[in-house]
Amino acid sequence: MKDAMTELQDSVHVLDNFDPKAYEQAEPPLVSIYLPIHRDQREEPRRDEWDGIELKDLTEEAERTLREKFPNEKDWAGIAERLAYLEGHPDLKLWQDAGAGIALLVSNTDVYAFNLDFAVDPCVVVGARYYTKPLLRNFQYGMHYYLLLLNTDRFGLLKGDYNGVHYVPMPQGVDDEFAELFIDYDGDISALDYYSLEGHMSPYHDHKSRKEVADEEAKKFFRYVDKVMNDKLVRDDPTPVILVTLPEHEHMFRELCTFPTLLPEGIKKDARTLSGTELRDDAVAIMEADRKAKLQKVQEEYQYDLSKGKATDDLNELALALVERKVKALFVQEGKDIPGTFDPKTGELFFDPDTDPTDDKKIDPASPDLVDAFAQCALAQDAHIYVLPADQMPGNKGVAAIYRY
Repeated sequence: MKDAMTELQDSVHVLDNFDPKAYEQAEPPLVSIYLPIHRDQREEPRRDEWDGIELKDLTEEAERTLREKFPNEKDWAGIAERLAYLEGHPDLKLWQDAGAGIALLVSNTDVYAFNLDFAVDPCVVVGARYYTKPLLRNFQYGMHYYLLLLNTDRFGLLKGDYNGVHYVPMPQGVDDEFAELFIDYDGDISALDYYSLEGHMSPYHDHKSRKEVADEEAKKFFRYVDKVMNDKLVRDDPTPVILVTLPEHEHMFRELCTFPTLLPEGIKKDARTLSGTELRDDAVAIMEADRKAKLQKVQEEYQYDLSKGKATDDLNELALALVERKVKALFVQEGKDIPGTFDPKTGELFFDPDTDPTDDKKIDPASPDLVDAFAQCALAQDAHIYVLPADQMPGNKGVAAIYRY
């Protein structure tokens, strides 16, 4: 049986990708905390003093709101325990890996934590649903990718973002499989530190040239790399993979590759000649170009589908399309709030009737927001969310959608 501390530790999940299915069934009350990170002031691999003070203030605010809305503290005892655990452990890997901000979605049973690539304003929301709007921008404009470093007899995997890249440890069993392929393998799989193995190449025989033999050996190894990627490294992971290899190896590997997340554009260089900074810069350039091309394509698709009745920026039509689970892509205007919400079972809209500009429902993120409600519903249906500035938005309503059919 796990002790209480182990259970708390195991209830903290650090996620790279925003998948609402992991926590859409969470029972209220629910607490959403957004915390900016003072990376420049952090001298040790732990949360710094300023971030600790900010987290303490946000935790106290969350508990005050919980106490007001739920006078029986037993109703949120699990939340209090998890907030205390996060506050009392500044050396968690969560804090070590933090980017420009952190999002914490907390229930009585779990904490879902996201490292953010962009700074956020400190914020606490207590309600029946998580407050996810700040996450939309991060996972539209944030950046996570893998780098597959490949030679004809060595490979490694890095994971990266805007800030840098780091090695992904090989799972148990890969070393043994590698050793079976190449009997001279020394037991050290690591990227940017590999060397050509001696003795694994088949001897010359019959009419085959040295190049033919080398190609056969390379194909054998590339098939192994593809299998490991599929079975153990990126299985069910939507994170894009960027191939880093010399041009003479790229075509052969792409012909053999079967995992779907490999991007069509790669870094056509020998990884052994590149620093981590150079790898990051090349990867970010590829990711930004890929995102720009995909956005242009979907914007053109919207205009065409609108003429065919398969897209809309009408709020009532969009709500009904979400009820029918037929939204394929949702466009959200960055910074746009529509005070109100909707019933995901009937599609009925409910707007905030108060037009007073000082109305706290218009400036309080805890108040219902139709854009956030649409986005959460669309994400739960595997729709893609595009967070765009006003001048790139289809229509002028602040939200629009493309249908699946």
